[in-house]
Amino acid sequence: MIKAITFDCWDTLLNDDESRNKKRKEYFCLILKKNGFPVTQDEMNELFSKEAKLFQNYIIELKKTQNSGARVETILKLAGVQIPTFEINKIADYSDRVALEFRPPVVPGIKAVLEVLSKVYKIGIICNTGWHSGKTVRQLLKDSDFLKYFSHLTFSDEAGVAKPHKQIFEYTLEKLGCRTEEAVHIGDSEYSDIVGAKQAEMRAILFTGINDKYKDNNSADLTISTYNNLVDILEKMKSSSIKR
Repeated sequence: MIKAITFDCWDTLLNDDESRNKKRKEYFCLILKKNGFPVTQDEMNELFSKEAKLFQNYIIELKKTQNSGARVETILKLAGVQIPTFEINKIADYSDRVALEFRPPVVPGIKAVLEVLSKVYKIGIICNTGWHSGKTVRQLLKDSDFLKYFSHLTFSDEAGVAKPHKQIFEYTLEKLGCRTEEAVHIGDSEYSDIVGAKQAEMRAILFTGINDKYKDNNSADLTISTYNNLVDILEKMKSSSIKR
């Protein structure tokens, strides 16, 4: 029996295209040049790539996500440069709030399906934060008229734990008043979403409509590329046993 559905946010509800990261890198280059440390775009791309790997390692080791300030400091350390604290804070704040200026597109079809699902199931969000804080993502969701569909929103920076660790799934289901075996999680990441949900003994659906990196290699109960048939799919899953 399915009583609750949880969704990832990025590339599941909102399209995490490159526009915000591009602006973030441009602003970083601007501040560094202002402080006497000119960096080429290629060099900045490499710094961001290295930082992203360290960010993922941090999640694996400590079960938490780093905020934009910590990520800025990591990039500065990788670059071997020091700038005033107020400049670090400016980059961190811009990196977080840039999404409010360059807004991510809503994933096609998701609102129509949430309109139906929210009348049948308890719906939640489980979102790992990083460059964007939970506060900023919550504002984005509010501005895109998403909040009316959800009974609870969990952000890793507020919960103190991150996907794929099962505690964040268990915490969210507790808030929704359901057991994990009564819930389905939907997201785009094999590691964060599918593996995490499975560890919590939830069923898991991989969404590949934006990020199709894992479409041919995943452990999900089901893979979908659009939301067109999700209502019917969940109805069929209602009476089926969880896959082990």
